[in-house]
Amino acid sequence: MRALICASGIVIIALSALPGLDAFAQTRMPSEAECQALRQQIAEHARLSEGVRRALAARPAAPPVAAPAAPAPAMDQATARTRLQQIPGERQQLEDQRLASMVRFDFSRASEIQGRIQALDAEKARLERELPNLPATAPPAAAPAPVRPASDADRVRCDEVTAFRDEALKIRRRELGAREDQSGALPLVALKGQRSDQIAQELASQFAPWPGAANQVGMLDADGDVKLDGFVDVPAAGVYRLYRQRSDGSIVVEVFITPGQGAPNELSQRLDEGIARQSGLKLVDLLALRPAGPVRTLAESTDFARAHGQFQAGNFAEAGRLETAAARGVQFPNYRGETIRVLELFVPLSGGVAHRQVLVLPRPNSQELWEETSTQVRPISYWRADVELTLQRQLRAADGASVAAPTTIGPVRFLIER
Repeated sequence: MRALICASGIVIIALSALPGLDAFAQTRMPSEAECQALRQQIAEHARLSEGVRRALAARPAAPPVAAPAAPAPAMDQATARTRLQQIPGERQQLEDQRLASMVRFDFSRASEIQGRIQALDAEKARLERELPNLPATAPPAAAPAPVRPASDADRVRCDEVTAFRDEALKIRRRELGAREDQSGALPLVALKGQRSDQIAQELASQFAPWPGAANQVGMLDADGDVKLDGFVDVPAAGVYRLYRQRSDGSIVVEVFITPGQGAPNELSQRLDEGIARQSGLKLVDLLALRPAGPVRTLAESTDFARAHGQFQAGNFAEAGRLETAAARGVQFPNYRGETIRVLELFVPLSGGVAHRQVLVLPRPNSQELWEETSTQVRPISYWRADVELTLQRQLRAADGASVAAPTTIGPVRFLIER
């Protein structure tokens, strides 16, 4: 028994000396600045979402908060001496509670009590320092006038603000047609920046740091009418690609790059727009083809990453500098949680490159839609390139057998220019 007590004491001493114990034992409370930033995000989502506004309104009403009052005079000497006599007893009680918590391995509680002990020590030191200069009696302090929170979002307590922000995101995912727990689908707040770099920084604050952002897609409802106005994907670090649909149904692509990442390549933008225009796909169809979760690589050849990077950057001639074809197969969940399979192939051409992509999308009744896009790009000059596009769609069974005759678009030829 004595050995057990000694061993427990050694464990307690060792654990109390670990500097990172508090962070390991409990979820960190957001700082005041982080809390206010999260409340601001909630307020922005509430501005766009009736569901988030209802969730905020359903929360218990917050009590009035006292407005900051003018600094009151210090306490009198008698009160200070009485308080100094009380502190040692309170400190001993807290020490006993802290030790009991550590014996039970309740390190979260022990850390909380340690903070209260430190606060008592600081109070004792302050009172001892101020005691000689305190007045004999102190006048009563004026009662502060109560004030109400500035907005419903300000009523969310700091220890609940992260969980409520996550709940607000789930509500908006449901409203925009996504699966509510598909964390890679990000309902975006409205973009307020006027310059390209400002919009890039707004988007960067909403997406995960690279490379996590590559597995996310942002859904933009700019007017709060529960309609998709655009979506954003992140093809490279610090590069945010916004797809929007004009009133005539055509797709426009805008690229926003954070400072220090270079300038966007307009040829790659025009190629994305041209493929979307010729394919006839709508915004929601394009959204369904973007990753909204972890991308699993099934197979990848050696030169694929280099060719893919050059192609995305609009360097089509460089992308075609291959000794043989480069391929990759991946699968990922989209914003609805559906599993998408993709096979990509780069083939060198004389003066350019051919990009073939086969997307397999789930359909009801255990069927799949196979969509094959073949794009041949030959740069004519620094300013323009010649493109030939062929698109084929076919409904198939899960084993790959044809269910219906394929439909084909093309080959269609068009020019892209900077």
